[in-house]
Amino acid sequence: MNTPGGTTTNIADGAATVGVQAQTVHAVNFYEIFSGDSPQRKFEVGLRYLRGGVPPKARELIGEAVADGYVTSQSCFYLLLALLSGRTLQQVPKEDLATLCLAQGWKVGGADEWTRAIRVISRLLTSLQKGDLDPQAVEEELNRLGQVQRDEIQQNLEMFLNGSIQDGLWTRAFESARKDRCDRRRLDRIWMFFQPAPAHARVRMPSPVATTIGDWGRSIGTTALSLAAVCFVGVLAWQRAWLSTLPALVLFGAGCHMCYRYGVAWRFLIERRRAKDRDQTATRPEPVVSPGGFAAGIDRQFDDYFARYVPRNTDRAQWLTHTAGIRQTLRDEVVEIYREERVDAKQVAWLIRHLVGDVKQRWEKGTLWDYRDRLRASPSTKGLFMLGAAATATGGAMMIWAGLHVRPLHAAAATVVAVAAGRVSVLGWLRIVLERRRHAAESEDARRSLARRTAAYERWTAKLADKPSDLEMAHWLDCDRKALMEEAMRHYNLKPSDVVAHAFIEAPGRYYKRARVRKGPWRYSRYRLLIFLLTADGVRQMTADLDLLKVSFHDKGRINYRYDAVASVHVTEADNGGRTFELTLVNGDPIKVEMIDALQAVIEPGEDPRSVSQVTLDAAGLGNTLHVLEGVAAEGKEWIGHERKREEDGLAALADAVQGVLPRYE
Repeated sequence: MNTPGGTTTNIADGAATVGVQAQTVHAVNFYEIFSGDSPQRKFEVGLRYLRGGVPPKARELIGEAVADGYVTSQSCFYLLLALLSGRTLQQVPKEDLATLCLAQGWKVGGADEWTRAIRVISRLLTSLQKGDLDPQAVEEELNRLGQVQRDEIQQNLEMFLNGSIQDGLWTRAFESARKDRCDRRRLDRIWMFFQPAPAHARVRMPSPVATTIGDWGRSIGTTALSLAAVCFVGVLAWQRAWLSTLPALVLFGAGCHMCYRYGVAWRFLIERRRAKDRDQTATRPEPVVSPGGFAAGIDRQFDDYFARYVPRNTDRAQWLTHTAGIRQTLRDEVVEIYREERVDAKQVAWLIRHLVGDVKQRWEKGTLWDYRDRLRASPSTKGLFMLGAAATATGGAMMIWAGLHVRPLHAAAATVVAVAAGRVSVLGWLRIVLERRRHAAESEDARRSLARRTAAYERWTAKLADKPSDLEMAHWLDCDRKALMEEAMRHYNLKPSDVVAHAFIEAPGRYYKRARVRKGPWRYSRYRLLIFLLTADGVRQMTADLDLLKVSFHDKGRINYRYDAVASVHVTEADNGGRTFELTLVNGDPIKVEMIDALQAVIEPGEDPRSVSQVTLDAAGLGNTLHVLEGVAAEGKEWIGHERKREEDGLAALADAVQGVLPRYE
């Protein structure tokens, strides 16, 4: 809105309350420089920084590469762009011009696309210096360049080209932004950038077989004692009547075999079912966890996915109540198997989704509790065990009865020893056998579970294989910024040539996700964009919330103010690391935007938090914005005339440097 007269209204519409939903660092060597890297490698990384919207780092690395001897027409072209990108002419120090001048002197001859592009820039700068710029001629020269060179010039020289040439270049830039804004399947792919590299599939391994040497010794000893007592009774019975003792021995031996075979199987199924029941239904006290720790993150994800993945035709409360035990068992396993590693909770989100989805699927199929039927002993198993027990009892009774007739006291004593030692022996062997079977069964379950989880991991990894690069993220964000700038110009009925200078701020929006490539700037899923258009009449400011994932603007706001209404502009740095941009007008509260929040988490080993913050601020356009708005705050409307004079001086020095003339130091 325009406010006539001497009153200016200040609206603090740039303030943003930020909240982090997720944050990710992609540990790839996209922006990494290692000791011993060649100048060519430095140039390549510097070029990535330039295309990623971080000109200061690009200037540093490309300048080092050229100074170290990597001098080609391409490196000189990009060095020139890096020196100009993201800042006005008077921001270019003479030291940078000297580097460019020396590079021009070293450059080998030739007439390739890069050399022609440098000549176009040189003629453009010379024309700007002399004031005889012909926009149509510039347009024709640009059109004769290759697509790459033309796009790079258009992208990086937007800050200082002014006058009628702006109309053609900005028209081209806006058309390109509209075309590229959703290219490369942005809507289908951009969400992947905020997904961390998934942690590999793991399972909880079964606990080792819990039998000791003492268990084995006790079982073997009692078995030997019991067998000796049985044999003694059998010998007495044989002396009494061998004809009746023979079938008793056969009956006793066959019965013992059947009891072992079917009794162990029955008992194993009972134990397995009880263990499954404990996992499925038993709830334990809630563990005490650190609010910001790994376990707390796992808890939130399990709560979130179980609340979201409700089976069809099922009441949410019923679903959550009946799966409480399963939820806690799965939660405990995930925390246990990943806690000791350097793993972020978000890196196992794929596993939690897989586990919850599997529970939901089994619920819908009615197979969530089918283990109870699977682990129920069959009637034949129970019957054969009972038959074996009866046979053992019958054969034993027959032998004891016969032995009592020969030596009553000895037979009775041997019977007591056989029963007592036999009981201890049976319990000991039962524990040993069940433990071995438990371990084998749990190992097989773990193997199958790992196979299913590995398949889910591979599916998720394959889905993330098309993750956008940091350069694509920077390009899409630049297209969004240009779209908002075009809308602001259309609203204010401005031509690009009406804009003396422009500046922008990109700050995190509300409730964002954030991610970055190692050594690169943070990229956010939601932004608060501020566009400043400086005209002869004053400043036109437009703000908007950008949903980067949906490619949409929300909560737009506009404010106009005169140059003399700007009281101050600066960035405050809090003790906790937060950075806030403040634009204060003479009659109101400051317009504040939190550019770097206080959360400095996810800093990789070997990284400096201050460097990460600075790279992020550079990508957000803070340097040029402060230069422009601080000049307005200090000089008022006279800033325009002073800026033009400074540009003339800067153009002369830059034109000389491009032509290989060293700048003069005063």
